[in-house]
Amino acid sequence: MSIKFNEHNHPTLELDGGFHVCLHRAVYDEDLQLRTSASEDLSEETAKALADLRRLVTATPNLNFPLELSTNWMVPVYLRCCENDAKIAFDILDYSYRLLYRENEFTKSYAQIRHVFELGLMRYLPECTDDGAVIAVIQMGRVWDTSKVSLVEFIAAIRLTGIATMLHRNAQQNGVQLILDVDGLSMGQITNFTPRCCSYLFSLMDYCTPVVTKGLHVVNNGMLFNVLFSTLKPFMSRDLRSKTVMHGKSWHSLAKHIKPRFLPPKYGGSSSAPDYDGELFAKLFQHYEGYFNEYDSYGFTGNPDSK
Repeated sequence: MSIKFNEHNHPTLELDGGFHVCLHRAVYDEDLQLRTSASEDLSEETAKALADLRRLVTATPNLNFPLELSTNWMVPVYLRCCENDAKIAFDILDYSYRLLYRENEFTKSYAQIRHVFELGLMRYLPECTDDGAVIAVIQMGRVWDTSKVSLVEFIAAIRLTGIATMLHRNAQQNGVQLILDVDGLSMGQITNFTPRCCSYLFSLMDYCTPVVTKGLHVVNNGMLFNVLFSTLKPFMSRDLRSKTVMHGKSWHSLAKHIKPRFLPPKYGGSSSAPDYDGELFAKLFQHYEGYFNEYDSYGFTGNPDSK
């Protein structure tokens, strides 16, 4: 297992058996119909969406979000995920940067929270579902040592994972299935969840990414998580609540949403894809540090509500 670069010079986590984990920068995909040269290379639909998005951004006081395809990797991603609907794309980026302006406690550099990834608290599974959705796993049970990773750091790492997922071609087109593993969740961990942290976390998940969440699957949950969920639920949108399924240890239930051949044996699956440690995942993410920094370099330069 090692980090290599594929034919498009994308960093790739090569696993045994021919499996790999790789993110893709959408602007390089030919079928996206976005080019880095001139606007006349765009399809009519995309050119109109880009022009509409530019008008919306320009009309927003204090918002710094350059709309050059060749320099801002997020522009083609937003247009692609939102199917060239400029209003939807704008609403997402506007909300995201308003939240970034108001709540900077959770905005940490990759270097500051690299240890969260090294400890294996989040990862992508090597295989996508039948409909092409990315499968991401977040460990929020006994694997999470609160003496090493605070809840603020945990949420900050989830935030960077969300930004990274925007780069994944499959996620752009087909969304993401999230597995939240809470095996061994303790009362000590639950006491870390303040209303402010809960509000920020679900604002991130609900409104700050153009990538569609297909499902939030809670596994290995027991009575303690069910108590926590009653606290979390009011902070979730109706849409996310409708996509949240509590499976406990019922792998038959999980299999109704994600076929076992894509899941590791510990989740009742039959995938032969090998597991990999957090240090490798952290090394993969290190190659995307520039993307994280670029995302955070944009946004509101002053009060978003000023006229």
